[in-house]
Amino acid sequence: MHIRNASETDLEAIITLSAFVQRQHADALPGEFKLPVESQQTRNAFKGFLTDPASLMLLVEDGRPAGYLWAQFQNRPDCWARFAMQLLYIQHIVVAPNFRQRGIGSLLLNKAVEIAQQKGIKRVELDVWAFNIEAQRFYAKRGFEVFNERMALRVP
Repeated sequence: MHIRNASETDLEAIITLSAFVQRQHADALPGEFKLPVESQQTRNAFKGFLTDPASLMLLVEDGRPAGYLWAQFQNRPDCWARFAMQLLYIQHIVVAPNFRQRGIGSLLLNKAVEIAQQKGIKRVELDVWAFNIEAQRFYAKRGFEVFNERMALRVP
């Protein structure tokens, strides 16, 4: 397995990989998430992620693209209620279904944490949807703890 920073030449592979997790979310929450489609809007979004200097996009290959991580470096300013904070916010970790249970997610996460440490960042955050028990277990096993819960009320 080989992990590296993704580039614009990896756009097609990343869009293909993202479809796996997008479908999972659309199946679980069809009123919230769209089914994955190849569109210019999708291409533009991922091209933006790949070229944004505040983004981290890692790709794992094992003969072919097997997974990716997209995260953003964030600087939250000091305000009346909270102290300033630098963090790495993980937006996506995607591992293709036929590559799961091989340590690819851990490899991606460990590399992102290593990069955060090199930049002096002391906090890594992410969101996990309530339906995604597999992801919750994955992150908990790697030391992540719930620090905030978000709730919703569906109004008829």
